Amino acid sequence: MGQIDWSVLSGPYVSRRTLLQLAVATGIAGYASQLSGANARPRYLTARQEPQQGGTLRFGIGVSDIPTLDPAQETTGIIAGELLANIFSGLVQFDEQLGIIPDLAETWEVAEDGLRYTFHLRPGLTFHNGDSLTAEDVIYTYERTIDPEFASPHANKLQQVKEITAPDELTLVITQNVPFAPFLATACSRGPGRALNPIPRRAIEELGNDGFGRSPVGCGPFQVVPESVELATGFEMVAFEAWYGGRPPLDAIEVSVIPEISSRLSAIEAGDIDMLDIVPAIGVDRLAQLDQFTIVEAPGTNWWGLRMNLARPPWDQLEARMAVAKAIDRQDFNERAFLGKVVECIGPIAPAFGWAYQDPETIESPQAYDLDEARRLAELAGIAGEQPRILLQTDDPRPAENLRNQLSEIGLEVELDLVNTTAYFERWDAGDYDMNITGSVVDADPDDNVWNYFSSEGPWNTHGYANPEMDALLEQERRTSDQEERAAIFQQIQAVAQSDVPFAFLYHEPDRTVFTNRVQGYVPIPEQRYLETIWIES
Repeated sequence: MGQIDWSVLSGPYVSRRTLLQLAVATGIAGYASQLSGANARPRYLTARQEPQQGGTLRFGIGVSDIPTLDPAQETTGIIAGELLANIFSGLVQFDEQLGIIPDLAETWEVAEDGLRYTFHLRPGLTFHNGDSLTAEDVIYTYERTIDPEFASPHANKLQQVKEITAPDELTLVITQNVPFAPFLATACSRGPGRALNPIPRRAIEELGNDGFGRSPVGCGPFQVVPESVELATGFEMVAFEAWYGGRPPLDAIEVSVIPEISSRLSAIEAGDIDMLDIVPAIGVDRLAQLDQFTIVEAPGTNWWGLRMNLARPPWDQLEARMAVAKAIDRQDFNERAFLGKVVECIGPIAPAFGWAYQDPETIESPQAYDLDEARRLAELAGIAGEQPRILLQTDDPRPAENLRNQLSEIGLEVELDLVNTTAYFERWDAGDYDMNITGSVVDADPDDNVWNYFSSEGPWNTHGYANPEMDALLEQERRTSDQEERAAIFQQIQAVAQSDVPFAFLYHEPDRTVFTNRVQGYVPIPEQRYLETIWIES
Protein backbone atom coordinates (compact mmCIF):
# COMPACT_ATOMS: atom_id res chain seq x y z
CA MET A 1 0.00 0.00 0.00
CA GLY A 2 1.32 3.47 -0.89
CA GLN A 3 1.76 6.50 1.31
CA ILE A 4 -1.55 7.84 2.63
CA ASP A 5 -2.35 11.50 2.00
CA TRP A 6 -4.26 12.60 5.09
CA SER A 7 -4.59 16.16 3.75
CA VAL A 8 -7.84 15.29 1.97
CA LEU A 9 -9.47 15.49 5.42
CA SER A 10 -8.95 19.25 5.28
CA GLY A 11 -12.05 21.49 5.48
CA PRO A 12 -14.32 23.45 5.13
CA TYR A 13 -16.26 20.31 4.27
CA VAL A 14 -15.43 16.63 4.38
CA SER A 15 -18.27 15.06 2.48
CA ARG A 16 -19.71 11.62 2.89
CA ARG A 17 -18.36 10.78 -0.55
CA THR A 18 -14.87 11.84 0.46
CA LEU A 19 -15.07 9.88 3.69
CA LEU A 20 -16.16 6.77 1.86
CA GLN A 21 -13.45 7.18 -0.77
CA LEU A 22 -10.96 7.58 2.05
CA ALA A 23 -12.12 4.46 3.85
CA VAL A 24 -9.01 2.51 3.00
CA ALA A 25 -6.83 5.41 4.05
CA THR A 26 -8.47 6.56 7.23
CA GLY A 27 -10.79 3.97 8.68
CA ILE A 28 -13.27 6.64 9.77
CA ALA A 29 -15.83 6.38 7.01
CA GLY A 30 -18.08 4.01 8.88
CA TYR A 31 -19.80 6.73 10.79
CA ALA A 32 -20.56 8.54 7.54
CA SER A 33 -22.44 5.60 6.04
CA GLN A 34 -25.35 5.58 8.46
CA LEU A 35 -27.70 7.77 6.42
CA SER A 36 -28.42 7.63 2.71
CA GLY A 37 -31.16 8.18 0.17
CA ALA A 38 -33.86 10.77 0.72
CA ASN A 39 -32.56 11.89 4.09
CA ALA A 40 -29.04 12.49 2.82
CA ARG A 41 -29.24 16.25 2.26
CA PRO A 42 -26.89 18.95 3.52
CA ARG A 43 -28.04 20.03 6.94
CA TYR A 44 -28.53 23.75 6.42
CA LEU A 45 -30.28 23.29 3.10
CA THR A 46 -32.83 21.14 4.91
CA ALA A 47 -33.22 23.36 7.90
CA ARG A 48 -33.78 26.92 6.70
CA GLN A 49 -37.23 26.74 5.11
CA GLU A 50 -38.79 30.14 5.87
CA PRO A 51 -38.68 29.70 9.65
CA GLN A 52 -41.02 31.72 11.84
CA GLN A 53 -39.25 33.68 14.55
CA GLY A 54 -40.22 33.31 18.18
CA GLY A 55 -41.78 30.68 20.35
CA THR A 56 -40.59 28.23 22.97
CA LEU A 57 -39.79 24.57 22.40
CA ARG A 58 -40.82 22.39 25.33
CA PHE A 59 -38.31 19.56 25.21
CA GLY A 60 -38.67 16.43 27.33
CA ILE A 61 -35.59 14.35 28.09
CA GLY A 62 -35.72 10.84 29.46
CA VAL A 63 -33.22 10.82 32.32
CA SER A 64 -33.79 10.81 36.07
CA ASP A 65 -31.60 13.87 36.61
CA ILE A 66 -28.64 15.73 35.07
CA PRO A 67 -25.36 15.09 36.92
CA THR A 68 -23.48 17.97 35.27
CA LEU A 69 -23.52 20.28 32.25
CA ASP A 70 -19.72 20.46 32.02
CA PRO A 71 -18.76 18.76 28.73
CA ALA A 72 -15.35 17.70 30.01
CA GLN A 73 -17.00 15.81 32.89
CA GLU A 74 -20.28 14.67 31.39
CA THR A 75 -20.41 10.90 30.93
CA THR A 76 -24.04 10.52 29.85
CA GLY A 77 -24.08 10.33 26.07
CA ILE A 78 -27.74 11.34 25.92
CA ILE A 79 -27.05 14.57 27.81
CA ALA A 80 -24.00 15.31 25.66
CA GLY A 81 -25.76 14.76 22.36
CA GLU A 82 -29.08 16.36 23.25
CA LEU A 83 -28.26 19.21 25.64
CA LEU A 84 -24.55 20.04 25.55
CA ALA A 85 -24.59 20.06 21.74
CA ASN A 86 -26.86 23.10 21.94
CA ILE A 87 -24.92 24.95 24.64
CA PHE A 88 -21.39 24.30 23.39
CA SER A 89 -19.74 24.21 19.99
CA GLY A 90 -16.89 22.16 18.59
CA LEU A 91 -14.23 22.98 16.08
CA VAL A 92 -16.30 20.91 13.63
CA GLN A 93 -19.75 19.35 13.60
CA PHE A 94 -21.77 16.84 11.60
CA ASP A 95 -24.27 17.42 8.85
CA GLU A 96 -27.30 15.28 8.13
CA GLN A 97 -25.17 12.81 6.19
CA LEU A 98 -22.59 12.72 9.01
CA GLY A 99 -20.15 14.52 6.81
CA ILE A 100 -17.83 16.81 8.79
CA ILE A 101 -18.62 20.50 8.36
CA PRO A 102 -17.37 23.72 9.99
CA ASP A 103 -18.48 24.81 13.41
CA LEU A 104 -16.12 27.23 15.15
CA ALA A 105 -13.43 26.53 12.57
CA GLU A 106 -14.25 27.87 9.12
CA THR A 107 -11.56 25.77 7.48
CA TRP A 108 -8.81 23.39 8.50
CA GLU A 109 -5.86 21.62 6.94
CA VAL A 110 -4.47 18.20 7.74
CA ALA A 111 -0.84 17.47 6.91
CA GLU A 112 -0.13 14.62 4.51
CA ASP A 113 1.36 12.51 7.30
CA GLY A 114 -1.71 13.05 9.50
CA LEU A 115 0.31 14.51 12.37
CA ARG A 116 -0.62 18.19 12.13
CA TYR A 117 -4.09 19.77 12.11
CA THR A 118 -4.36 23.52 11.49
CA PHE A 119 -7.73 25.10 12.28
CA HIS A 120 -8.77 28.60 11.20
CA LEU A 121 -11.40 29.99 13.56
CA ARG A 122 -14.19 32.30 12.51
CA PRO A 123 -13.56 35.95 13.39
CA GLY A 124 -15.74 37.63 15.98
CA LEU A 125 -16.67 34.54 18.01
CA THR A 126 -17.97 35.18 21.52
CA PHE A 127 -18.93 33.15 24.55
CA HIS A 128 -22.29 33.54 26.24
CA ASN A 129 -20.70 35.79 28.90
CA GLY A 130 -19.47 38.22 26.23
CA ASP A 131 -15.82 37.14 26.28
CA SER A 132 -14.14 36.79 22.91
CA LEU A 133 -13.35 33.25 21.81
CA THR A 134 -9.86 32.77 20.40
CA ALA A 135 -7.44 29.93 19.80
CA GLU A 136 -6.07 30.48 23.31
CA ASP A 137 -9.43 29.40 24.73
CA VAL A 138 -9.14 26.08 22.92
CA ILE A 139 -5.66 25.65 24.38
CA TYR A 140 -7.02 26.41 27.85
CA THR A 141 -9.77 23.84 27.30
CA TYR A 142 -7.19 21.26 26.22
CA GLU A 143 -5.04 21.90 29.28
CA ARG A 144 -8.05 21.66 31.58
CA THR A 145 -9.22 18.40 30.00
CA ILE A 146 -5.84 16.65 30.30
CA ASP A 147 -5.12 17.92 33.84
CA PRO A 148 -4.78 14.74 35.96
CA GLU A 149 -6.30 16.50 38.98
CA PHE A 150 -9.38 17.43 36.96
CA ALA A 151 -9.68 13.77 35.89
CA SER A 152 -11.80 14.29 32.78
CA PRO A 153 -13.11 11.00 31.40
CA HIS A 154 -12.47 12.42 27.92
CA ALA A 155 -8.74 13.01 28.33
CA ASN A 156 -8.00 9.75 26.50
CA LYS A 157 -9.20 11.34 23.25
CA LEU A 158 -6.20 13.68 23.47
CA GLN A 159 -3.52 11.27 24.63
CA GLN A 160 -1.81 11.23 21.22
CA VAL A 161 -1.53 15.06 21.11
CA LYS A 162 2.08 16.20 21.30
CA GLU A 163 1.58 19.97 21.22
CA ILE A 164 -1.13 22.57 20.70
CA THR A 165 -0.22 26.15 19.77
CA ALA A 166 -1.85 29.39 18.64
CA PRO A 167 0.23 31.32 16.09
CA ASP A 168 -2.44 34.02 16.28
CA GLU A 169 -5.91 34.51 17.77
CA LEU A 170 -7.69 32.72 14.94
CA THR A 171 -5.24 29.92 14.19
CA LEU A 172 -4.89 26.70 16.16
CA VAL A 173 -2.25 24.07 15.40
CA ILE A 174 -2.52 20.61 16.93
CA THR A 175 0.48 18.33 16.48
CA GLN A 176 0.18 14.63 17.27
CA ASN A 177 2.74 11.93 18.01
CA VAL A 178 0.97 9.42 15.78
CA PRO A 179 -1.96 9.62 13.34
CA PHE A 180 -5.30 9.05 15.04
CA ALA A 181 -7.97 8.16 12.47
CA PRO A 182 -11.11 9.34 14.34
CA PHE A 183 -9.58 12.55 15.73
CA LEU A 184 -11.94 15.04 14.02
CA ALA A 185 -15.02 13.02 14.88
CA THR A 186 -14.27 11.97 18.43
CA ALA A 187 -12.22 14.86 19.86
CA CYS A 188 -13.03 17.97 17.83
CA SER A 189 -16.74 17.67 17.15
CA ARG A 190 -19.81 19.27 18.63
CA GLY A 191 -21.56 16.60 20.69
CA PRO A 192 -19.23 13.57 20.89
CA GLY A 193 -16.07 15.73 21.01
CA ARG A 194 -16.48 16.85 24.60
CA ALA A 195 -12.71 16.93 25.10
CA LEU A 196 -12.29 20.16 23.09
CA ASN A 197 -15.63 21.98 23.41
CA PRO A 198 -14.19 25.47 24.18
CA ILE A 199 -14.95 27.05 27.54
CA PRO A 200 -13.94 30.50 28.84
CA ARG A 201 -11.24 30.66 31.50
CA ARG A 202 -13.01 33.52 33.31
CA ALA A 203 -16.14 31.43 33.83
CA ILE A 204 -14.13 28.68 35.54
CA GLU A 205 -12.28 31.22 37.67
CA GLU A 206 -15.54 32.83 38.78
CA LEU A 207 -17.73 29.74 39.15
CA GLY A 208 -15.30 26.94 39.90
CA ASN A 209 -15.64 23.52 38.29
CA ASP A 210 -18.73 22.52 40.25
CA GLY A 211 -20.45 25.84 39.65
CA PHE A 212 -19.66 25.68 35.96
CA GLY A 213 -21.29 22.26 35.80
CA ARG A 214 -24.51 23.83 37.08
CA SER A 215 -24.33 27.12 35.17
CA PRO A 216 -22.28 26.44 32.04
CA VAL A 217 -21.01 29.15 29.71
CA GLY A 218 -20.56 28.00 26.15
CA CYS A 219 -20.64 29.48 22.68
CA GLY A 220 -23.40 27.40 21.10
CA PRO A 221 -26.73 28.57 19.68
CA PHE A 222 -28.48 28.58 23.06
CA GLN A 223 -27.37 29.84 26.46
CA VAL A 224 -28.46 28.54 29.83
CA VAL A 225 -30.50 30.79 32.13
CA PRO A 226 -28.54 30.21 35.38
CA GLU A 227 -31.38 30.91 37.78
CA SER A 228 -33.56 28.34 36.00
CA VAL A 229 -31.22 25.40 36.55
CA GLU A 230 -32.49 22.56 38.71
CA LEU A 231 -30.47 19.54 37.65
CA ALA A 232 -33.14 17.21 39.01
CA THR A 233 -35.97 18.76 37.01
CA GLY A 234 -34.56 20.77 34.09
CA PHE A 235 -33.68 24.29 33.01
CA GLU A 236 -34.29 26.95 30.38
CA MET A 237 -32.11 27.96 27.45
CA VAL A 238 -32.59 31.13 25.43
CA ALA A 239 -31.41 31.99 21.94
CA PHE A 240 -27.86 33.34 21.86
CA GLU A 241 -28.12 36.63 20.01
CA ALA A 242 -24.41 36.67 19.11
CA TRP A 243 -24.19 33.12 17.80
CA TYR A 244 -22.06 33.06 14.66
CA GLY A 245 -24.83 31.33 12.68
CA GLY A 246 -27.34 34.07 13.44
CA ARG A 247 -29.97 34.13 16.12
CA PRO A 248 -31.89 30.81 16.12
CA PRO A 249 -35.61 31.03 15.27
CA LEU A 250 -36.67 29.86 18.73
CA ASP A 251 -36.79 32.33 21.60
CA ALA A 252 -36.24 29.63 24.20
CA ILE A 253 -36.12 25.94 25.00
CA GLU A 254 -37.64 24.60 28.21
CA VAL A 255 -35.87 21.36 29.12
CA SER A 256 -37.91 19.04 31.33
CA VAL A 257 -36.41 15.99 33.01
CA ILE A 258 -39.07 13.28 32.87
CA PRO A 259 -37.77 10.08 34.47
CA GLU A 260 -40.81 7.84 34.05
CA ILE A 261 -41.60 6.41 30.64
CA SER A 262 -45.35 6.57 31.21
CA SER A 263 -45.05 10.22 32.21
CA ARG A 264 -43.03 11.01 29.09
CA LEU A 265 -45.62 9.46 26.82
CA SER A 266 -48.44 11.16 28.70
CA ALA A 267 -46.66 14.53 28.44
CA ILE A 268 -46.25 14.39 24.67
CA GLU A 269 -49.80 13.09 24.13
CA ALA A 270 -51.33 15.74 26.40
CA GLY A 271 -49.42 18.55 24.69
CA ASP A 272 -47.37 19.38 27.78
CA ILE A 273 -44.18 19.05 25.73
CA ASP A 274 -43.55 19.58 22.03
CA MET A 275 -40.68 17.14 21.56
CA LEU A 276 -39.52 13.98 23.30
CA ASP A 277 -35.86 13.12 22.95
CA ILE A 278 -36.20 9.34 22.65
CA VAL A 279 -39.31 7.31 21.89
CA PRO A 280 -39.55 4.40 24.34
CA ALA A 281 -40.13 1.04 22.68
CA ILE A 282 -43.59 0.77 24.23
CA GLY A 283 -44.59 4.09 22.66
CA VAL A 284 -43.43 3.57 19.06
CA ASP A 285 -46.58 1.92 17.68
CA ARG A 286 -48.86 3.96 19.91
CA LEU A 287 -47.54 7.36 18.79
CA ALA A 288 -47.18 6.30 15.16
CA GLN A 289 -50.96 5.87 14.97
CA LEU A 290 -51.62 9.48 15.99
CA ASP A 291 -51.67 12.05 13.18
CA GLN A 292 -50.46 14.95 15.33
CA PHE A 293 -46.99 13.46 15.80
CA THR A 294 -43.95 12.85 13.64
CA ILE A 295 -41.53 10.07 14.57
CA VAL A 296 -38.07 10.33 13.05
CA GLU A 297 -35.88 7.23 13.07
CA ALA A 298 -32.18 7.00 12.25
CA PRO A 299 -29.65 4.20 12.71
CA GLY A 300 -28.17 4.12 16.19
CA THR A 301 -24.46 3.87 16.86
CA ASN A 302 -24.98 2.22 20.24
CA TRP A 303 -24.69 -1.11 21.98
CA TRP A 304 -25.98 -2.32 25.36
CA GLY A 305 -25.06 -5.22 27.60
CA LEU A 306 -25.18 -6.67 31.10
CA ARG A 307 -21.87 -5.76 32.73
CA MET A 308 -20.40 -7.96 35.44
CA ASN A 309 -17.94 -6.64 38.01
CA LEU A 310 -14.82 -8.79 37.79
CA ALA A 311 -13.56 -7.29 41.05
CA ARG A 312 -16.36 -9.02 42.95
CA PRO A 313 -16.53 -12.80 43.37
CA PRO A 314 -17.95 -14.90 41.85
CA TRP A 315 -17.83 -12.70 38.73
CA ASP A 316 -14.05 -12.96 38.69
CA GLN A 317 -14.63 -16.50 37.37
CA LEU A 318 -14.92 -16.85 33.60
CA GLU A 319 -17.31 -19.79 34.03
CA ALA A 320 -19.68 -17.69 36.13
CA ARG A 321 -19.77 -14.86 33.59
CA MET A 322 -20.21 -17.20 30.63
CA ALA A 323 -23.02 -19.00 32.45
CA VAL A 324 -24.85 -15.67 32.71
CA ALA A 325 -24.27 -14.81 29.06
CA LYS A 326 -25.43 -18.18 27.76
CA ALA A 327 -28.53 -18.20 29.97
CA ILE A 328 -29.98 -15.16 28.16
CA ASP A 329 -32.38 -15.79 25.28
CA ARG A 330 -31.91 -12.53 23.33
CA GLN A 331 -34.98 -13.07 21.17
CA ASP A 332 -37.18 -13.47 24.24
CA PHE A 333 -35.47 -10.45 25.81
CA ASN A 334 -36.13 -8.32 22.72
CA GLU A 335 -39.78 -9.30 22.42
CA ARG A 336 -40.69 -9.04 26.10
CA ALA A 337 -38.59 -6.06 27.16
CA PHE A 338 -38.68 -3.98 23.95
CA LEU A 339 -41.68 -5.33 21.99
CA GLY A 340 -39.31 -6.37 19.21
CA LYS A 341 -38.09 -2.80 18.62
CA VAL A 342 -34.35 -3.43 19.14
CA VAL A 343 -31.68 -5.41 17.29
CA GLU A 344 -29.76 -8.36 18.73
CA CYS A 345 -26.26 -7.45 19.86
CA ILE A 346 -23.40 -9.96 19.77
CA GLY A 347 -20.63 -7.49 20.56
CA PRO A 348 -19.59 -3.85 20.89
CA ILE A 349 -19.54 -2.95 17.18
CA ALA A 350 -22.80 -1.25 16.15
CA PRO A 351 -24.56 -2.18 12.88
CA ALA A 352 -24.21 1.44 11.72
CA PHE A 353 -20.49 0.82 11.32
CA GLY A 354 -21.09 -1.65 8.53
CA TRP A 355 -17.47 -1.95 7.45
CA ALA A 356 -16.51 -3.43 10.85
CA TYR A 357 -19.82 -5.00 11.90
CA GLN A 358 -20.49 -8.74 11.90
CA ASP A 359 -24.04 -9.93 11.28
CA PRO A 360 -25.23 -12.23 14.10
CA GLU A 361 -26.56 -14.58 11.43
CA THR A 362 -23.10 -15.14 9.98
CA ILE A 363 -21.08 -16.04 13.08
CA GLU A 364 -21.58 -18.14 16.20
CA SER A 365 -20.88 -16.14 19.33
CA PRO A 366 -19.59 -18.05 22.36
CA GLN A 367 -22.27 -16.14 24.28
CA ALA A 368 -25.10 -17.67 22.20
CA TYR A 369 -28.11 -18.89 24.17
CA ASP A 370 -27.63 -22.45 25.44
CA LEU A 371 -29.43 -23.08 28.70
CA ASP A 372 -28.04 -26.58 29.23
CA GLU A 373 -24.47 -25.32 28.87
CA ALA A 374 -25.29 -22.31 31.05
CA ARG A 375 -26.49 -24.64 33.80
CA ARG A 376 -23.37 -26.77 33.50
CA LEU A 377 -21.13 -23.70 33.80
CA ALA A 378 -23.19 -22.34 36.69
CA GLU A 379 -22.76 -25.59 38.58
CA LEU A 380 -19.05 -25.61 37.83
CA ALA A 381 -18.73 -22.04 39.15
CA GLY A 382 -20.93 -22.74 42.16
CA ILE A 383 -23.14 -19.68 41.67
CA ALA A 384 -26.52 -21.21 42.54
CA GLY A 385 -28.12 -19.14 45.28
CA GLU A 386 -26.03 -16.03 44.55
CA GLN A 387 -28.01 -12.78 44.85
CA PRO A 388 -26.42 -10.27 42.47
CA ARG A 389 -27.92 -6.79 42.32
CA ILE A 390 -28.34 -5.11 38.92
CA LEU A 391 -27.64 -1.37 39.20
CA LEU A 392 -30.15 0.62 37.12
CA GLN A 393 -30.88 4.26 36.31
CA THR A 394 -34.13 3.79 34.44
CA ASP A 395 -37.75 3.72 35.47
CA ASP A 396 -38.44 0.93 32.97
CA PRO A 397 -37.55 -2.24 34.87
CA ARG A 398 -38.72 -4.64 32.17
CA PRO A 399 -35.28 -5.36 30.67
CA ALA A 400 -33.83 -6.09 34.10
CA GLU A 401 -36.93 -8.03 35.16
CA ASN A 402 -36.63 -10.18 32.05
CA LEU A 403 -32.98 -10.85 32.85
CA ARG A 404 -33.87 -11.65 36.44
CA ASN A 405 -36.41 -14.22 35.27
CA GLN A 406 -34.05 -15.78 32.75
CA LEU A 407 -31.12 -15.94 35.17
CA SER A 408 -33.26 -17.71 37.75
CA GLU A 409 -32.96 -20.71 35.43
CA ILE A 410 -29.32 -21.07 36.50
CA GLY A 411 -30.04 -20.55 40.18
CA LEU A 412 -29.39 -16.81 40.50
CA GLU A 413 -31.67 -14.74 42.74
CA VAL A 414 -31.25 -11.37 41.02
CA GLU A 415 -32.31 -8.16 42.76
CA LEU A 416 -32.90 -4.79 41.08
CA ASP A 417 -31.08 -1.72 42.43
CA LEU A 418 -32.85 1.32 40.94
CA VAL A 419 -31.28 4.76 41.62
CA ASN A 420 -31.32 8.22 40.03
CA THR A 421 -28.78 9.24 37.42
CA THR A 422 -26.43 11.08 39.79
CA ALA A 423 -26.30 8.21 42.28
CA TYR A 424 -25.98 5.75 39.42
CA PHE A 425 -22.87 7.39 38.02
CA GLU A 426 -21.32 7.89 41.45
CA ARG A 427 -21.58 4.17 42.07
CA TRP A 428 -20.73 3.37 38.45
CA ASP A 429 -17.51 5.39 38.72
CA ALA A 430 -16.65 3.78 42.05
CA GLY A 431 -17.26 0.25 40.76
CA ASP A 432 -19.97 -0.14 43.41
CA TYR A 433 -22.17 -2.73 41.71
CA ASP A 434 -22.42 -6.45 41.01
CA MET A 435 -23.96 -6.06 37.58
CA ASN A 436 -25.46 -3.25 35.57
CA ILE A 437 -27.10 -2.70 32.21
CA THR A 438 -25.00 -0.15 30.38
CA GLY A 439 -23.46 0.51 27.00
CA SER A 440 -22.14 3.11 24.60
CA VAL A 441 -24.11 5.84 22.78
CA VAL A 442 -23.42 9.01 20.72
CA ASP A 443 -20.45 7.31 19.08
CA ALA A 444 -18.78 8.69 15.98
CA ASP A 445 -16.40 5.79 15.32
CA PRO A 446 -16.13 2.15 16.51
CA ASP A 447 -13.19 3.25 18.64
CA ASP A 448 -15.74 5.01 20.85
CA ASN A 449 -17.70 1.75 21.02
CA VAL A 450 -14.81 -0.25 22.47
CA TRP A 451 -11.89 1.68 23.97
CA ASN A 452 -13.71 3.28 26.88
CA TYR A 453 -15.04 -0.02 28.25
CA PHE A 454 -12.46 -2.63 27.25
CA SER A 455 -9.10 -0.89 27.59
CA SER A 456 -7.58 -1.44 31.02
CA GLU A 457 -7.17 2.36 31.04
CA GLY A 458 -10.65 3.10 29.71
CA PRO A 459 -12.60 5.70 31.70
CA TRP A 460 -15.78 3.58 31.65
CA ASN A 461 -13.90 0.44 32.74
CA THR A 462 -14.86 0.34 36.40
CA HIS A 463 -15.56 -3.40 36.27
CA GLY A 464 -11.97 -4.58 36.72
CA TYR A 465 -11.44 -5.98 33.23
CA ALA A 466 -7.84 -6.18 32.05
CA ASN A 467 -6.42 -8.31 29.26
CA PRO A 468 -3.04 -7.45 27.67
CA GLU A 469 -4.23 -8.97 24.39
CA MET A 470 -7.22 -6.63 24.35
CA ASP A 471 -5.07 -3.60 25.21
CA ALA A 472 -2.68 -4.41 22.37
CA LEU A 473 -5.52 -4.78 19.88
CA LEU A 474 -7.08 -1.49 20.98
CA GLU A 475 -3.82 0.38 20.51
CA GLN A 476 -3.34 -1.30 17.15
CA GLU A 477 -6.74 -0.21 15.80
CA ARG A 478 -6.05 3.40 16.78
CA ARG A 479 -2.80 3.41 14.82
CA THR A 480 -3.95 1.49 11.74
CA SER A 481 -4.96 3.42 8.64
CA ASP A 482 -6.03 0.63 6.29
CA GLN A 483 -9.76 0.09 6.77
CA GLU A 484 -9.78 -3.61 5.96
CA GLU A 485 -7.00 -4.18 8.47
CA ARG A 486 -8.77 -2.00 11.02
CA ALA A 487 -12.05 -3.89 10.53
CA ALA A 488 -10.24 -7.19 11.09
CA ILE A 489 -8.77 -5.80 14.32
CA PHE A 490 -12.20 -4.67 15.52
CA GLN A 491 -13.52 -8.16 14.83
CA GLN A 492 -10.67 -9.61 16.90
CA ILE A 493 -11.54 -7.14 19.66
CA GLN A 494 -15.15 -8.28 19.51
CA ALA A 495 -14.13 -11.95 19.64
CA VAL A 496 -11.98 -11.37 22.72
CA ALA A 497 -14.80 -9.43 24.41
CA GLN A 498 -17.24 -12.23 23.61
CA SER A 499 -14.92 -14.87 25.08
CA ASP A 500 -13.78 -12.91 28.14
CA VAL A 501 -17.38 -11.91 28.97
CA PRO A 502 -16.98 -8.66 30.90
CA PHE A 503 -20.38 -8.02 29.30
CA ALA A 504 -23.21 -10.30 28.27
CA PHE A 505 -24.09 -8.41 25.07
CA LEU A 506 -27.80 -7.66 24.65
CA TYR A 507 -29.07 -5.19 22.02
CA HIS A 508 -28.64 -2.23 19.67
CA GLU A 509 -31.40 0.40 19.68
CA PRO A 510 -32.47 2.53 16.68
CA ASP A 511 -32.44 6.27 17.35
CA ARG A 512 -36.02 7.56 17.45
CA THR A 513 -37.41 10.96 18.42
CA VAL A 514 -40.95 12.32 18.27
CA PHE A 515 -42.42 15.81 18.06
CA THR A 516 -45.75 17.47 17.44
CA ASN A 517 -46.58 18.83 14.02
CA ARG A 518 -46.05 22.37 15.36
CA VAL A 519 -42.32 21.62 15.38
CA GLN A 520 -40.73 22.43 12.04
CA GLY A 521 -37.20 22.44 10.66
CA TYR A 522 -35.75 19.60 12.72
CA VAL A 523 -32.84 17.81 11.06
CA PRO A 524 -32.08 14.29 12.33
CA ILE A 525 -28.48 13.40 13.07
CA PRO A 526 -28.00 9.99 14.70
CA GLU A 527 -28.14 10.15 18.50
CA GLN A 528 -27.76 13.93 18.59
CA ARG A 529 -30.31 16.73 18.81
CA TYR A 530 -29.16 19.93 17.12
CA LEU A 531 -32.08 22.27 17.88
CA GLU A 532 -31.01 25.59 16.34
CA THR A 533 -32.87 24.88 13.08
CA ILE A 534 -36.22 24.27 14.77
CA TRP A 535 -39.08 26.74 14.63
CA ILE A 536 -42.63 26.59 15.97
CA GLU A 537 -45.48 26.89 13.52
CA SER A 538 -48.13 29.27 14.81
